[in-house]
Amino acid sequence: MTQLTISPRFAGRPDSASPGYVAGQLAKLAHSANGTVVTIHTPPPLARPLDIDTESSRTGDVHLYDGELLIASARPAEPFDALVPPVGFEVAELASAGYPGFTEHPYPNCFVCGHQRDKGDGLRLFPGRLDDGTGRTACPWVPDESATDADGHVPEEIVWAALDCPGGWTVEHEHQPQVVGRIAARVRDVPKPGERCVVMGRSLGTDGHKTYVATTIYGPDGAILGQALATWLTLRD
Repeated sequence: MTQLTISPRFAGRPDSASPGYVAGQLAKLAHSANGTVVTIHTPPPLARPLDIDTESSRTGDVHLYDGELLIASARPAEPFDALVPPVGFEVAELASAGYPGFTEHPYPNCFVCGHQRDKGDGLRLFPGRLDDGTGRTACPWVPDESATDADGHVPEEIVWAALDCPGGWTVEHEHQPQVVGRIAARVRDVPKPGERCVVMGRSLGTDGHKTYVATTIYGPDGAILGQALATWLTLRD
């Protein structure tokens, strides 16, 4: 059994880790060509060793524990289609200027979409809603030092993180805070630092306190870097 300690830098909510980032860490151990499905059972804690169990399952599942408490579980995904039609980089920039999180944000220090993060510290993805009736968000992403490891490469878990928040902002996340309960993603490639990428989100509907979304990341040549389907859960008082 190995361990994972999540740095406070990768916080989503104030006291827990970005679900997309955690999911990406587990996906590296699930080893599935079709992608990985990760369920977040309880908010992943920060700055303490968590146990990763890859040995007790016969199906290739991966489990993350805090002591006896199950934090998250990952399993190989079935093939899925989650593509969100893209817009150009300049259109994404215009959409991002209207990011609703600039005026009201439940987690302004989120590693992925927090506007109070400094450049080079958080990804600072600011998805704005497109005014075209498609239920889509768009934002530019130019990976900088916030997205790279010690060798200057963008690791897959950062791509998973980037696939997280842009889907949640397809609904009024600023008025009804939500968290990711489950995310299925497939990373086809990783961007290079400085490349002009576009991250798209799309609402797929709601069912009670659940919201279903899709996200897609496009590289500068229009190639699909990653795609995801996620279920967001509305937080109840």
